[in-house]
Amino acid sequence: MSKRTWIAAAATLSALITVSASATAAAAQDDAFPRTTTAAAERATAEWSVAHGTAQASGLIGPTEGKSAMTGELRNSGPGCYSLAIQFMVGAFPGPITKVATSCGSETVPVHREYTGRPLIKVCRDTATPFTDCGPAQQLPEGSNAPQGYVYEAAWMATPEYCKSEGEKGIKEGRWTAYVCRQEYRGADLLLLHQVLYVKK
Repeated sequence: MSKRTWIAAAATLSALITVSASATAAAAQDDAFPRTTTAAAERATAEWSVAHGTAQASGLIGPTEGKSAMTGELRNSGPGCYSLAIQFMVGAFPGPITKVATSCGSETVPVHREYTGRPLIKVCRDTATPFTDCGPAQQLPEGSNAPQGYVYEAAWMATPEYCKSEGEKGIKEGRWTAYVCRQEYRGADLLLLHQVLYVKK
């Protein structure tokens, strides 16, 4: 092999090694920084979006361990502080309202909250309860660990006998064909024991 041919071959080999190293680095970078289409987005079942004043919050809802989870961002574009708040239902009545996240000034903060039932969410001015200045509320879609073939109907802080009586009443009235009563701890920051009615329609 001539000296010129040997030099050309060495240069070619060096270029191949450089390209291979670049490709490996690029692959490592892809693994380190997830793509826009994440597993959470692929499993999302619904979207949520609420706003008030200079703040707005939005994101996705997806299943997680028998519950649902809302994820997304709270964004503020003006002065002052705004909070994303969640309000769980106790039977047919709104329960205590609690804070999920707060954004002050031109700040964007992540949002994550697991839930069951059908709570209300809203954006409110200020950083702590009681929230008195809030925007329109959105009721989240059902998030529960319902038995296979059943859907959530209602929950009460009552006795098991009351749940059973409501289940039997619904069967007699033709609103569902079967029911299951469960005792579950539900709530926001304070979990309380509820009688939860699941029905088959």
